[in-house]
Amino acid sequence: MEKRIIGLDIGYGFTKITDGENTAIFPSVAGDVVQADFDNDLVTAGAGHVIETGRRRFFYGEHAQKHSRNPLALFARERTEQADVLLVLFYAALAELGHQGKMALCTGLPVDWFGDRDNLERALIGEHRFTVDGEPWHVKVCQIAIVPQPFGAFFDQALDDAGNVLNAAFVRGKVGILDVGTFTTDLALSDGLEYIAKGSGSRTVAMSTVWRQVRDGIKERYGIEYDLHQIDHIVRNGRAVTVQGHDHDVGDLVAAAVENLADQVIALARDRWGRALDFKRLIVTGGGAYYLANQVQAVYPHAVATHTPDLGNLRGFRKYAARKFAR
Repeated sequence: MEKRIIGLDIGYGFTKITDGENTAIFPSVAGDVVQADFDNDLVTAGAGHVIETGRRRFFYGEHAQKHSRNPLALFARERTEQADVLLVLFYAALAELGHQGKMALCTGLPVDWFGDRDNLERALIGEHRFTVDGEPWHVKVCQIAIVPQPFGAFFDQALDDAGNVLNAAFVRGKVGILDVGTFTTDLALSDGLEYIAKGSGSRTVAMSTVWRQVRDGIKERYGIEYDLHQIDHIVRNGRAVTVQGHDHDVGDLVAAAVENLADQVIALARDRWGRALDFKRLIVTGGGAYYLANQVQAVYPHAVATHTPDLGNLRGFRKYAARKFAR
């Protein structure tokens, strides 16, 4: 069987996977299977698969958030330490695409934790046996590349789907990548395709910073406490909360929190890059780019947001894997 070329992004907020044609995304949460006491046929959305490994059965994604009694999420550096949760999310991602057999993949780590890449490689490389909805699955990761997380967006801009260089002048120049994710913001600097450590770094300010500020504002204003994943949903969908049967707009809380995050992210960029006058391009990516791109472009006019920025790293990981392993 010919090996598949995979891009994998097990992020602190969401797990994403693509084979170049199909893509799956779900919250990076896993939890023990809980048997429902009651189901109704009004709910038609799929609940996802049940993953079994190490004699434990897991829900994942939104189903785990809603139904598992003690759902486990990935936070900060624990991504490489919580190997069991990481593998469940990896297996769930493969189940979402329906992929078994041999594969080569590329994934990433935040800049400041890139030294943990050997641990991540040991967790993913080699053979994996697990079950999906009771059916045995066998996967063999033959080859793996682990890159600084923001470089995914750089590869997405620099390479075509087969991994060929699209713009030689672009890759020869100095390019900054600003990746605003769920729990971390990463900066990476490429100069002639070379990673420049002193112009790169990570900070634990990101979209979760917005969610926490909005959550605290809602609690103070209405006395309602929400989990962070519920705040994410509020921010994405209408920016309103229901209080005693009535919807109340919280757009002002969201706007203030986004402005606060923008100030912190731009301060980080200025600390590492100054005015970035000699950069060919500054790439803004990650889910936070939907909210911060305009503020970043006001300071750095040569900044561009990637297409569907929450998937920019993922697409680049897959393109780089194609370049490295499909030849």
